Amino acid sequence: MHQLPQPHIFHDSESRPLRWGIFGAGWISDAMVKTAKKNSHQDFVAVASRTPNKAEVFAHKWNLPSFYTSYEELVNRDDIDAIYIGTLPSDRLEVALIAINAGKHVLIEKPITMDLAAAEEIYRASKAKKVLAVEAMWTRFLPQMDIARQLLSNGDLGEIELVISNFCQANLEVPRLFTPGGGNPIIDMGIYPIAFSQQFLGEPEEIHAFGQLHQNQIDEETHAFMRYSNGARSNFVLSARTGLPHWAGVSGTKGALTFGTPFFTPTSITFHEPGFNGTQTSWIDNLDIPEHEGLIHQVHAFAQYVEQGLLEGPLYTHNDSLSNIKTVLEIGNLIGTRYK
Repeated sequence: MHQLPQPHIFHDSESRPLRWGIFGAGWISDAMVKTAKKNSHQDFVAVASRTPNKAEVFAHKWNLPSFYTSYEELVNRDDIDAIYIGTLPSDRLEVALIAINAGKHVLIEKPITMDLAAAEEIYRASKAKKVLAVEAMWTRFLPQMDIARQLLSNGDLGEIELVISNFCQANLEVPRLFTPGGGNPIIDMGIYPIAFSQQFLGEPEEIHAFGQLHQNQIDEETHAFMRYSNGARSNFVLSARTGLPHWAGVSGTKGALTFGTPFFTPTSITFHEPGFNGTQTSWIDNLDIPEHEGLIHQVHAFAQYVEQGLLEGPLYTHNDSLSNIKTVLEIGNLIGTRYK
């Protein structure tokens, strides 16, 4: 292959800016507002947090006009189109329904919930209210992932046989991950390799896993192996104990893909021709939107989906989201982690 296809990139100019409210004033909400203010014309109107003073500090930092300690007060405003939900995973069902029932579109940080039934309830409610609801699986919107979709759709990879990834990041000092309801490594971090495998192979029909638990019985490390209906395989290593480059690869009958590290941020993609010395063709992201600033791609996509009147995102559907939560929870159950 002499040249990889060019990626489709969502642009700010392709839709009108949305007027946003923010639920939660933690680091992920901070990252979202930071990149949107730098790389778009999105309009951030207000922030709410139930933690005293946190919303006020956040609003002053990012020059937001208003702040609240009540989510209900924020969504009662008529000048807000959409809510970004960056609260703890254990709170997301409750706060998502507050926004949805007020008629607001919702971009809900991943994992959307820590419970399959709760995620299903969110999507039922959003469809009933005819508002857009998207789980913020931001990697699906990155340019290199669009190139991968094109290669897969065009048949350039042949039949996918194997998907491998790792997410090993020493996060033992992150209290939230080891606090019941705070996300758990298998849910908060594990959603990345699981969603990556799903993009190429769908939902597994057979899962095996073993892991290591923290002293409070929340998972620290997971090794998972999955088999699919067509015989394809996938495996990943997830560790909050150790650090390694976040690597990912896909192997098909006609060629293979590897991704720059970390694979879930804007990096690169390389197509490998079959054979020991097969030709390699790469695309490198030079958009100058590094690391978590890559969240902006999903923001642009979300704004376009609102303008198009969609109720779910075509690149990461409600079924995709539910399938990944189901897989995450099954793996967590196999290794014996606790969630509450």
